[in-house]
Amino acid sequence: MPLNPKWLEILKASGWQTTAITCACGLFLLMVRWGWLPPLNPWVIPSVTFALLLCGCLALASVASATFKLLFSLLPIEIWIVHWVTLRREKRAVRDYIPHMTPHERKITSYLLAKNQKMFTAAADGGYATTLISRGIVVRAFQPGQVFGYQDMPLAIPDHIWEVLLKHKDQFPYQPPQTGEPEVHPWRVPWMVR
Repeated sequence: MPLNPKWLEILKASGWQTTAITCACGLFLLMVRWGWLPPLNPWVIPSVTFALLLCGCLALASVASATFKLLFSLLPIEIWIVHWVTLRREKRAVRDYIPHMTPHERKITSYLLAKNQKMFTAAADGGYATTLISRGIVVRAFQPGQVFGYQDMPLAIPDHIWEVLLKHKDQFPYQPPQTGEPEVHPWRVPWMVR
């Protein structure tokens, strides 16, 4: 004869059902303690206590599960974690790339750091900042549907990348133009070179 314990189906019960059974077992034990019930067989009290503990734990697990579901639906923690990991990875990539920057990339970065300028405009192809765009150090900074001129595409350095560049500012010495010389934007490619 196969062993089929039907009482294990209590594990499938909902949180409200297990809470109700927990309350009923607790009331039963209180009524025994207060003497409101006649004497019982010795096996009844341990059985009811076991049912109280089992259903109480199931009810607590159900409440905790519902709380976590509600919390994660209101506060998308996994999205925050992915965002945080992505930012750390991008910061590390920029920090590791600094020693390998080209002279044009260093000149652009030193200019922007010296001027404390996180945003600028460049030609639509990025000019000399193309490799910085490819690395994600500089990103296109326009809104969907925004119109801009071919020579004035908005670009920006994201805040988390800017923090890394500021920490390594000593590796980007700025050389201002000689007196009387106009200052040119280092990311612009002169029209004669195009």
